[in-house]
Amino acid sequence: MKTSIKTLITILSAVITLTAMLPNNLRATEKNTTILYKIQNFRKIVIKGNVEVTLVQQPTIGISYADDNIGNVKVFQQGEVLRITNLNNEKCKLVVYVNDIYRIEADQNAVVKTEVKLSTKFLQIILKGNAFADIDTSSEGLYTEILDNSTLKLKGNTNRHTLVMGIATNLTIDRFVAAQTDVKRVETIAEEIAALVPSSVQ
Repeated sequence: MKTSIKTLITILSAVITLTAMLPNNLRATEKNTTILYKIQNFRKIVIKGNVEVTLVQQPTIGISYADDNIGNVKVFQQGEVLRITNLNNEKCKLVVYVNDIYRIEADQNAVVKTEVKLSTKFLQIILKGNAFADIDTSSEGLYTEILDNSTLKLKGNTNRHTLVMGIATNLTIDRFVAAQTDVKRVETIAEEIAALVPSSVQ
C-alpha cells in the first residue's frame, strides 16, 4: 500500500489529509508496514461520510490505515475534537487509537466500531443519517442517540443508560447490561420543549 500524508497547520486548526491507494497488482501474500500517524490528544470524534473507523484503546494516540483500505480521508483536529470526513464514493477504512474518549458522533454512511472493550467513565454515542455503530463499552454513564436511519449494536455494561430514539430505531443489544435505563423518543422531547414555550411565541 502506498500511503502519503499532507499536514496543513492554520491558526485555528490542524488539517491532516491522508491519502492511500492499493495498487491493482498487489498480491494477498505481500506484507505492508502499518504507519501510525501521531496526533494530539482528543476526547471527541466526529465521523462523516463514507468512512469506516475502528477504535482501539491504548496509551499511544494516533491514526493508521486499515490493511484493506482503498479510499481517501480528511482529518481535522480542533482542540479535543477530531473530525474525519470522506465524501468520495470509495470507502476509507481507518484505525484510530484513543486513550480517554467521551463522545462519538457518526453521520451519513459512517461506520464506527470497537476492536476491544472501550473503558470510559462517561460515554456519549450520537448516530445520524445511515450511520452504523458496533460498540463494546464499559462505563459509569452511557448516553446514546439513534436518529434517522442509523443503527446501533451495543455490548458491555454501564451503571446508567440514557437512550434517545427516533421514529424508526434500530438497536441491537448483545450481552449488554445496564443497572438503570431511561428511554425517550425524539417526538416526546420536542413536545416537552414546545410546552415550555409561551403560546404567544409559538
